[in-house]
Amino acid sequence: MLRNPLFRYVPLLCLLLFFSAVIGIGSLPGHASNLSAHVNDKLLHFSTYAVMTVLAFYSINTRAVARVIVTLVLIGSLGVIDETIQYFLPYRNASIADWCFDVAAAVVVICILGLRNKKANH
Repeated sequence: MLRNPLFRYVPLLCLLLFFSAVIGIGSLPGHASNLSAHVNDKLLHFSTYAVMTVLAFYSINTRAVARVIVTLVLIGSLGVIDETIQYFLPYRNASIADWCFDVAAAVVVICILGLRNKKANH
């Protein structure tokens, strides 16, 4: 993708910054509930974790199978961290369903990126 080895860290840095922003904004009282009032909570989770999956996928430079596994584990773990933080905030709710949407987003995005990469190699 990018020839300069330093650029391979850009997606990882973007992922960490994006996740930090999501956690930060979600931890502010009232902000998450205001956003959820305008956009479905599951759609927010799905779209947020879809973006994070793209960033994670492109930050991992290894064989295809390992890349898929590491991306899924990373996104699943970030979802667990997100829900755990929500559990400890009195004005937020932790939800296994939210985590399932996080992982579903990762699976869908990985399938799309995998098909895209497969087409590019043929």
